[in-house]
Amino acid sequence: MKRLFSVALFLWISFAAVAQPAKDIGQRHQLRIGWGDALFEALAFGNSPSHQYPNPQALPEDFSIHERFNSFYTGHFFVAYGYRINKLVRVGGQMDMEGIFWEEGDFDRSHRPVGPIIKQRSYNLVVMPSVRLEYLHRGIVTLYSGAGAGMHVALDNAGGSAFSPALNINILGVQLGRGHWSGGIELGALFALNGASKVYMLGSRLLSFSLNYAW
Repeated sequence: MKRLFSVALFLWISFAAVAQPAKDIGQRHQLRIGWGDALFEALAFGNSPSHQYPNPQALPEDFSIHERFNSFYTGHFFVAYGYRINKLVRVGGQMDMEGIFWEEGDFDRSHRPVGPIIKQRSYNLVVMPSVRLEYLHRGIVTLYSGAGAGMHVALDNAGGSAFSPALNINILGVQLGRGHWSGGIELGALFALNGASKVYMLGSRLLSFSLNYAW
């Protein structure tokens, strides 16, 4: 992960350093507000099976099992700013935030709660600089790819917090529009982890949509 972070940062600095301003490149500034899916979160933090047994009396009286249920995911809400250096290169940054909510508790052999039901609230916040390569402009269509690298912060309702590197890869983006307003759809992946034991996001935000304003 550290190597990927270093490569992405190097690319961003390199493009910013070598790209020269060009004339007649249109509106330089762009603000994007969007939403991305939470498929990874649904797979990693989904409901556990509801253990209802056909013959619970056959189990020990002190039997209990832990379950997670009522899971809910907001998806990724993000805001991004980009500054066009020339027709090809746009540099900027973005902030991404999502919420992951669920309830959990212990249940006895008859599937009755044993002890309190705990409501968990977890949040992921990512802030990162980014670079975007807009390699095709045809009428109202712009095709682009890009990458970003920065910092991830994980928070929860128990007062816990953790930090990790974050990397975003945009494999393909399609922007449709002309003038100030446009819309976009992106195929990519968002990563945040500290080694194999602390994985916060692994291929999250695979598909995202945005409303864009340029000036």
